[in-house]
Amino acid sequence: MTAIDWRIPPAVLRWLSEAPTTEAVAVLLRHSVRGYLPPGDAGYALPITDVGVSLAHELGSLIGDRLRTLHASPLVRCVQTAKALRGGAGQDIAVIRDRLLGDPGVFVVDGKRAWSHWEERKHEGVMEHLVSGDYPLPGMADPDPAARFLVQHMLAAADGRPGLHVFVTHDSLVTATAARLLGEPLGKDAWPWYLEGAFFWREDGLLITAYRDQRSRRPASNLVPLDERHAIDFARREVARTLGPEVDARFFLAGGAFKALLTGRPPRDLDLWAPSARDRDILLSTLTARGARRFEPRPFADAFEVGDRVVELPPDARQKLTTSAREELTTLRSRIYFVSHPVRRVDLLPADAS
Repeated sequence: MTAIDWRIPPAVLRWLSEAPTTEAVAVLLRHSVRGYLPPGDAGYALPITDVGVSLAHELGSLIGDRLRTLHASPLVRCVQTAKALRGGAGQDIAVIRDRLLGDPGVFVVDGKRAWSHWEERKHEGVMEHLVSGDYPLPGMADPDPAARFLVQHMLAAADGRPGLHVFVTHDSLVTATAARLLGEPLGKDAWPWYLEGAFFWREDGLLITAYRDQRSRRPASNLVPLDERHAIDFARREVARTLGPEVDARFFLAGGAFKALLTGRPPRDLDLWAPSARDRDILLSTLTARGARRFEPRPFADAFEVGDRVVELPPDARQKLTTSAREELTTLRSRIYFVSHPVRRVDLLPADAS
Protein backbone atom coordinates (compact mmCIF):
# COMPACT_ATOMS: atom_id res chain seq x y z
CA MET A 1 0.00 0.00 0.00
CA THR A 2 1.36 3.41 -0.96
CA ALA A 3 1.85 5.76 1.96
CA ILE A 4 -0.18 8.95 1.90
CA ASP A 5 1.85 12.11 1.47
CA TRP A 6 0.15 14.35 4.03
CA ARG A 7 0.53 18.09 3.55
CA ILE A 8 -0.85 21.25 5.08
CA PRO A 9 -4.16 21.88 3.27
CA PRO A 10 -3.88 24.61 0.60
CA ALA A 11 -6.95 26.46 1.93
CA VAL A 12 -5.26 26.87 5.31
CA LEU A 13 -2.20 28.37 3.64
CA ARG A 14 -4.46 30.72 1.68
CA TRP A 15 -6.37 32.01 4.68
CA LEU A 16 -3.23 32.32 6.78
CA SER A 17 -2.02 34.66 4.06
CA GLU A 18 -5.30 36.56 3.59
CA ALA A 19 -6.54 36.83 7.19
CA PRO A 20 -5.85 40.30 8.60
CA THR A 21 -2.90 40.76 10.93
CA THR A 22 -4.62 43.68 12.65
CA GLU A 23 -7.61 41.66 13.92
CA ALA A 24 -8.18 38.79 16.34
CA VAL A 25 -8.69 35.74 14.11
CA ALA A 26 -10.16 32.51 15.53
CA VAL A 27 -9.10 29.35 13.69
CA LEU A 28 -11.27 26.27 14.29
CA LEU A 29 -8.80 23.58 13.25
CA ARG A 30 -9.10 19.83 12.87
CA HIS A 31 -6.39 17.88 14.69
CA SER A 32 -3.37 16.47 12.86
CA VAL A 33 -2.90 13.02 11.33
CA ARG A 34 -4.00 10.14 13.58
CA GLY A 35 -3.94 6.38 13.22
CA TYR A 36 -6.81 4.17 12.08
CA LEU A 37 -10.06 4.67 13.98
CA PRO A 38 -12.27 1.54 13.91
CA PRO A 39 -15.98 2.07 13.18
CA GLY A 40 -17.94 2.66 16.38
CA ASP A 41 -14.87 3.77 18.33
CA ALA A 42 -14.71 7.39 19.52
CA GLY A 43 -10.93 7.07 19.86
CA TYR A 44 -10.60 8.91 23.16
CA ALA A 45 -7.02 7.73 23.66
CA LEU A 46 -5.97 7.65 20.00
CA PRO A 47 -2.83 9.79 19.50
CA ILE A 48 -1.56 11.55 16.42
CA THR A 49 1.18 9.80 14.46
CA ASP A 50 4.80 10.86 14.07
CA VAL A 51 3.80 12.33 10.72
CA GLY A 52 0.99 14.16 12.50
CA VAL A 53 3.42 15.68 14.98
CA SER A 54 5.78 16.75 12.19
CA LEU A 55 2.99 18.28 10.11
CA ALA A 56 1.55 20.23 13.05
CA HIS A 57 5.04 21.45 13.90
CA GLU A 58 5.43 22.66 10.31
CA LEU A 59 2.13 24.53 10.46
CA GLY A 60 3.16 26.09 13.75
CA SER A 61 6.38 27.35 12.19
CA LEU A 62 4.35 29.04 9.44
CA ILE A 63 2.14 30.72 12.04
CA GLY A 64 5.14 31.80 14.10
CA ASP A 65 4.76 34.85 16.29
CA ARG A 66 1.21 35.48 15.05
CA LEU A 67 0.07 32.75 17.46
CA ARG A 68 -1.63 34.30 20.47
CA THR A 69 -3.63 31.56 22.23
CA LEU A 70 -4.09 27.80 21.93
CA HIS A 71 -7.23 25.88 22.90
CA ALA A 72 -7.96 22.19 22.41
CA SER A 73 -10.54 19.49 22.88
CA PRO A 74 -9.42 17.42 25.89
CA LEU A 75 -8.95 14.34 23.68
CA VAL A 76 -5.32 13.24 23.33
CA ARG A 77 -4.96 13.85 19.59
CA CYS A 78 -6.17 17.45 19.89
CA VAL A 79 -3.92 18.31 22.84
CA GLN A 80 -0.94 16.73 21.07
CA THR A 81 -1.70 18.75 17.94
CA ALA A 82 -1.85 21.97 19.94
CA LYS A 83 1.47 21.23 21.63
CA ALA A 84 3.13 20.48 18.28
CA LEU A 85 1.77 23.74 16.86
CA ARG A 86 3.19 25.56 19.88
CA GLY A 87 6.58 23.94 19.41
CA GLY A 88 6.68 24.88 15.74
CA ALA A 89 5.65 28.45 16.47
CA GLY A 90 8.25 28.77 19.20
CA GLN A 91 5.75 30.39 21.54
CA ASP A 92 5.64 29.71 25.28
CA ILE A 93 1.87 29.71 25.78
CA ALA A 94 -0.51 27.39 27.60
CA VAL A 95 -2.80 24.88 25.88
CA ILE A 96 -6.27 25.50 27.31
CA ARG A 97 -8.58 22.45 27.40
CA ASP A 98 -12.06 23.40 26.25
CA ARG A 99 -14.99 20.97 26.36
CA LEU A 100 -16.94 23.00 23.82
CA LEU A 101 -14.35 21.68 21.34
CA GLY A 102 -14.82 18.02 22.28
CA ASP A 103 -15.61 15.57 25.10
CA PRO A 104 -18.45 16.25 24.54
CA GLY A 105 -18.28 19.34 22.30
CA VAL A 106 -20.77 22.12 21.70
CA PHE A 107 -23.14 19.94 19.66
CA VAL A 108 -23.59 17.28 22.37
CA VAL A 109 -25.77 17.60 25.48
CA ASP A 110 -25.94 13.96 26.64
CA GLY A 111 -22.98 11.92 25.43
CA LYS A 112 -24.63 8.51 25.83
CA ARG A 113 -27.79 9.43 23.93
CA ALA A 114 -25.85 11.37 21.32
CA TRP A 115 -23.56 8.41 20.60
CA SER A 116 -26.60 6.31 19.69
CA HIS A 117 -27.10 8.55 16.64
CA TRP A 118 -23.59 7.75 15.40
CA GLU A 119 -24.40 4.06 15.84
CA GLU A 120 -27.75 4.31 14.04
CA ARG A 121 -27.14 7.01 11.42
CA LYS A 122 -23.38 6.54 11.07
CA HIS A 123 -21.05 9.51 10.83
CA GLU A 124 -22.43 10.65 7.47
CA GLY A 125 -26.00 10.78 8.77
CA VAL A 126 -25.09 12.73 11.89
CA MET A 127 -23.01 15.16 9.85
CA GLU A 128 -25.87 15.72 7.42
CA HIS A 129 -28.13 16.66 10.32
CA LEU A 130 -25.55 18.95 11.92
CA VAL A 131 -25.03 20.95 8.72
CA SER A 132 -28.67 21.20 7.61
CA GLY A 133 -31.08 19.97 10.33
CA ASP A 134 -33.36 22.56 11.93
CA TYR A 135 -34.04 20.79 15.24
CA PRO A 136 -31.97 19.01 17.92
CA LEU A 137 -31.69 15.24 17.90
CA PRO A 138 -32.29 13.66 21.35
CA GLY A 139 -29.19 14.18 23.46
CA MET A 140 -27.77 16.76 21.07
CA ALA A 141 -27.81 20.54 20.80
CA ASP A 142 -29.82 22.58 18.34
CA PRO A 143 -27.18 22.80 15.56
CA ASP A 144 -27.54 26.40 14.43
CA PRO A 145 -27.56 28.06 17.89
CA ALA A 146 -24.72 25.76 18.99
CA ALA A 147 -22.52 26.72 16.03
CA ARG A 148 -23.17 30.42 16.55
CA PHE A 149 -22.42 30.15 20.26
CA LEU A 150 -19.12 28.37 19.57
CA VAL A 151 -17.97 31.19 17.30
CA GLN A 152 -19.08 33.77 19.87
CA HIS A 153 -17.15 31.80 22.50
CA MET A 154 -13.97 31.64 20.40
CA LEU A 155 -13.99 35.34 19.61
CA ALA A 156 -14.59 36.13 23.28
CA ALA A 157 -11.58 33.98 24.20
CA ALA A 158 -9.52 35.88 21.62
CA ASP A 159 -10.48 39.05 23.52
CA GLY A 160 -9.71 41.36 20.63
CA ARG A 161 -5.96 40.59 20.64
CA PRO A 162 -4.67 40.84 17.04
CA GLY A 163 -3.18 37.58 15.86
CA LEU A 164 -4.20 33.94 15.46
CA HIS A 165 -6.14 32.12 18.16
CA VAL A 166 -6.21 28.40 17.35
CA PHE A 167 -8.93 26.03 18.60
CA VAL A 168 -8.04 22.39 17.88
CA THR A 169 -11.09 20.18 17.51
CA HIS A 170 -12.65 17.39 15.42
CA ASP A 171 -13.96 17.15 11.87
CA SER A 172 -17.65 17.26 12.82
CA LEU A 173 -17.28 20.55 14.69
CA VAL A 174 -15.31 22.20 11.88
CA THR A 175 -17.77 21.09 9.20
CA ALA A 176 -20.96 21.93 11.08
CA THR A 177 -19.74 25.29 12.35
CA ALA A 178 -18.41 26.36 8.95
CA ALA A 179 -21.61 25.23 7.22
CA ARG A 180 -23.84 27.12 9.64
CA LEU A 181 -21.88 30.36 9.50
CA LEU A 182 -21.39 30.22 5.72
CA GLY A 183 -25.05 29.37 5.22
CA GLU A 184 -24.05 26.43 3.00
CA PRO A 185 -24.99 22.74 3.61
CA LEU A 186 -21.46 21.41 3.16
CA GLY A 187 -21.37 17.85 1.83
CA LYS A 188 -18.91 15.04 2.39
CA ASP A 189 -16.49 16.45 -0.18
CA ALA A 190 -16.13 19.54 2.03
CA TRP A 191 -15.26 17.69 5.23
CA PRO A 192 -11.89 18.93 6.54
CA TRP A 193 -8.60 17.19 6.02
CA TYR A 194 -6.20 16.91 8.92
CA LEU A 195 -5.10 20.41 10.00
CA GLU A 196 -7.79 22.06 7.89
CA GLY A 197 -9.90 24.70 9.51
CA ALA A 198 -12.38 27.55 9.34
CA PHE A 199 -11.33 31.14 10.04
CA PHE A 200 -13.49 33.73 11.81
CA TRP A 201 -12.86 37.41 12.51
CA ARG A 202 -14.66 40.71 12.96
CA GLU A 203 -14.00 43.55 10.58
CA ASP A 204 -15.86 46.86 10.11
CA GLY A 205 -18.88 45.62 12.07
CA LEU A 206 -19.08 42.35 10.13
CA LEU A 207 -18.30 38.75 11.04
CA ILE A 208 -16.15 37.14 8.37
CA THR A 209 -16.21 33.36 7.92
CA ALA A 210 -13.67 31.71 5.60
CA TYR A 211 -13.42 28.02 4.73
CA ARG A 212 -12.00 26.32 1.63
CA ASP A 213 -12.82 28.64 -1.28
CA GLN A 214 -15.79 30.30 0.43
CA ARG A 215 -16.08 33.49 2.41
CA SER A 216 -19.20 35.02 3.95
CA ARG A 217 -20.01 38.28 5.70
CA ARG A 218 -22.80 38.96 8.15
CA PRO A 219 -23.49 41.62 10.79
CA ALA A 220 -21.41 40.78 13.84
CA SER A 221 -23.90 42.30 16.25
CA ASN A 222 -26.57 39.60 15.84
CA LEU A 223 -24.35 36.53 15.85
CA VAL A 224 -26.18 35.09 18.89
CA PRO A 225 -29.56 36.77 19.35
CA LEU A 226 -31.08 36.77 22.82
CA ASP A 227 -34.17 34.86 21.76
CA GLU A 228 -36.07 31.75 22.78
CA ARG A 229 -34.26 29.27 20.55
CA HIS A 230 -30.77 30.32 21.62
CA ALA A 231 -31.70 30.63 25.30
CA ILE A 232 -33.16 27.12 25.35
CA ASP A 233 -30.11 25.61 23.67
CA PHE A 234 -27.79 27.37 26.11
CA ALA A 235 -29.85 26.25 29.12
CA ARG A 236 -29.94 22.61 28.02
CA ARG A 237 -26.17 22.56 27.65
CA GLU A 238 -25.48 24.25 31.00
CA VAL A 239 -27.96 22.12 32.95
CA ALA A 240 -26.65 18.87 31.45
CA ARG A 241 -23.06 19.87 32.12
CA THR A 242 -23.70 20.85 35.75
CA LEU A 243 -26.45 18.51 36.97
CA GLY A 244 -26.42 15.80 34.32
CA PRO A 245 -28.98 15.21 31.57
CA GLU A 246 -31.45 13.11 33.59
CA VAL A 247 -32.48 15.17 36.62
CA ASP A 248 -35.93 14.18 37.88
CA ALA A 249 -36.82 17.62 39.18
CA ARG A 250 -38.63 20.72 38.04
CA PHE A 251 -36.78 24.00 38.32
CA PHE A 252 -36.04 27.27 36.63
CA LEU A 253 -32.66 28.45 35.42
CA ALA A 254 -32.90 32.16 36.07
CA GLY A 255 -31.02 35.35 35.63
CA GLY A 256 -27.52 36.40 34.76
CA ALA A 257 -26.23 33.13 33.29
CA PHE A 258 -27.85 34.12 30.01
CA LYS A 259 -25.40 36.99 29.65
CA ALA A 260 -23.10 34.33 28.19
CA LEU A 261 -25.19 34.47 25.02
CA LEU A 262 -24.16 38.09 24.58
CA THR A 263 -20.56 37.84 25.75
CA GLY A 264 -19.53 34.33 24.68
CA ARG A 265 -17.87 33.88 28.06
CA PRO A 266 -18.79 30.91 30.29
CA PRO A 267 -21.22 31.73 33.09
CA ARG A 268 -19.91 31.49 36.60
CA ASP A 269 -23.17 31.34 38.55
CA LEU A 270 -26.31 29.31 37.87
CA ASP A 271 -29.41 30.29 39.84
CA LEU A 272 -31.86 27.37 40.12
CA TRP A 273 -35.34 28.02 41.47
CA ALA A 274 -37.27 24.93 42.58
CA PRO A 275 -41.07 25.36 42.83
CA SER A 276 -41.49 22.81 45.64
CA ALA A 277 -39.60 21.32 48.58
CA ARG A 278 -39.52 17.95 46.82
CA ASP A 279 -37.90 19.42 43.71
CA ARG A 280 -35.36 21.25 45.83
CA ASP A 281 -34.48 18.07 47.74
CA ILE A 282 -33.88 16.27 44.43
CA LEU A 283 -31.56 19.05 43.30
CA LEU A 284 -29.65 18.88 46.58
CA SER A 285 -29.27 15.11 46.24
CA THR A 286 -28.11 15.47 42.65
CA LEU A 287 -25.48 18.04 43.58
CA THR A 288 -24.22 15.82 46.40
CA ALA A 289 -24.02 12.80 44.08
CA ARG A 290 -21.96 14.83 41.61
CA GLY A 291 -19.45 15.76 44.30
CA ALA A 292 -20.46 19.40 44.64
CA ARG A 293 -18.63 21.38 47.32
CA ARG A 294 -20.97 23.28 49.61
CA PHE A 295 -20.08 26.86 50.50
CA GLU A 296 -20.65 28.51 53.85
CA PRO A 297 -24.32 29.47 54.36
CA ARG A 298 -25.46 32.52 52.42
CA PRO A 299 -28.34 34.85 53.36
CA PHE A 300 -30.57 34.12 50.38
CA ALA A 301 -29.47 30.77 48.95
CA ASP A 302 -27.51 27.58 49.46
CA ALA A 303 -24.46 27.63 47.18
CA PHE A 304 -22.40 24.78 45.72
CA GLU A 305 -19.33 24.56 43.50
CA VAL A 306 -19.57 22.03 40.65
CA GLY A 307 -16.51 22.08 38.44
CA ASP A 308 -16.09 25.72 37.43
CA ARG A 309 -19.74 26.65 38.10
CA VAL A 310 -21.40 27.95 41.27
CA VAL A 311 -24.99 26.73 41.71
CA GLU A 312 -27.29 28.69 44.00
CA LEU A 313 -30.59 27.32 45.36
CA PRO A 314 -32.90 29.77 47.17
CA PRO A 315 -34.60 28.19 50.21
CA ASP A 316 -38.12 28.99 49.00
CA ALA A 317 -38.27 29.92 45.34
CA ARG A 318 -42.06 29.86 45.32
CA GLN A 319 -42.04 33.41 46.60
CA LYS A 320 -39.86 34.43 43.66
CA LEU A 321 -42.32 32.91 41.22
CA THR A 322 -45.35 34.89 42.38
CA THR A 323 -47.00 37.36 40.07
CA SER A 324 -45.56 40.32 41.93
CA ALA A 325 -42.04 38.95 41.64
CA ARG A 326 -42.50 38.34 37.93
CA GLU A 327 -43.70 41.89 37.44
CA GLU A 328 -40.73 43.22 39.34
CA LEU A 329 -38.28 41.22 37.24
CA THR A 330 -39.79 42.44 33.99
CA THR A 331 -38.22 45.84 34.63
CA LEU A 332 -34.80 44.43 33.73
CA ARG A 333 -35.13 45.29 30.04
CA SER A 334 -35.94 41.80 28.80
CA ARG A 335 -32.54 40.43 29.84
CA ILE A 336 -34.00 37.80 32.19
CA TYR A 337 -35.22 34.39 31.08
CA PHE A 338 -36.63 31.51 33.06
CA VAL A 339 -36.03 28.10 31.52
CA SER A 340 -37.46 24.99 33.15
CA HIS A 341 -36.10 21.47 33.14
CA PRO A 342 -36.25 18.52 32.14
CA VAL A 343 -34.15 19.23 29.08
CA ARG A 344 -36.52 17.24 26.85
CA ARG A 345 -39.45 19.56 27.62
CA VAL A 346 -38.29 23.09 28.08
CA ASP A 347 -40.51 26.12 28.68
CA LEU A 348 -39.19 29.61 28.27
CA LEU A 349 -40.72 32.78 29.67
CA PRO A 350 -39.27 36.06 28.33
CA ALA A 351 -39.06 38.78 30.91
CA ASP A 352 -41.47 41.00 29.01
CA ALA A 353 -44.23 38.35 29.04
CA SER A 354 -47.52 39.47 30.49
